[in-house]
Amino acid sequence: MGTLFAERGAKWSVVLSSGQTFTESCMKVMKEEMAKSSTHHVRIFDYNHNTFSVKETMDHGEGKPMGDYKVNLKDLWCDCGKCQAYRVPCSHVIAACSVVRQDAYALLSGVYRVVKLFGVYNTSFPVLPLDEYWPSFEGDQICHNPLMRRNKKDRLVSSRIRTEMDKYDKLERKCALCRLPGHNRTNCPNVGTSNV
Repeated sequence: MGTLFAERGAKWSVVLSSGQTFTESCMKVMKEEMAKSSTHHVRIFDYNHNTFSVKETMDHGEGKPMGDYKVNLKDLWCDCGKCQAYRVPCSHVIAACSVVRQDAYALLSGVYRVVKLFGVYNTSFPVLPLDEYWPSFEGDQICHNPLMRRNKKDRLVSSRIRTEMDKYDKLERKCALCRLPGHNRTNCPNVGTSNV
């Protein structure tokens, strides 16, 4: 884990010093959504509250039907659900932004900024010393309960409470060939005799 954080910290330090604001994957998604937004038709419903109706004029093969989608720029909300799920403006929101001349990149979540990622991986971990140098533990020791362990054969133990109705006399098993108790048909001593 310490090596991973050191490598990623060095990587994002280089990206940050290059002046890049957002991650590559975020920029790729934004370019795709901007290309799709150019095929949408936007109607303003409430300019003061930034609500729009965005109609798709071209099927982009995403598996959802073409139609009208309600967009609220103030709350960053769209009927398609992409904005709420990924916190990245969808093509409908970008189309609405272009109508009111608002920068769609300003609506991107801060988690996609290079500064945030560098802050995450800027943490360093100390090297762990040998076990002999660890301080002795003084406190409660927690032990597992062996009764809570599952059976090795993956058969669950029945937790049903048994009553008088469940008590029954076991029937004595008899051989299927000679009908005598104490053995079964595979090891029947009377196989091949005439009294069977």
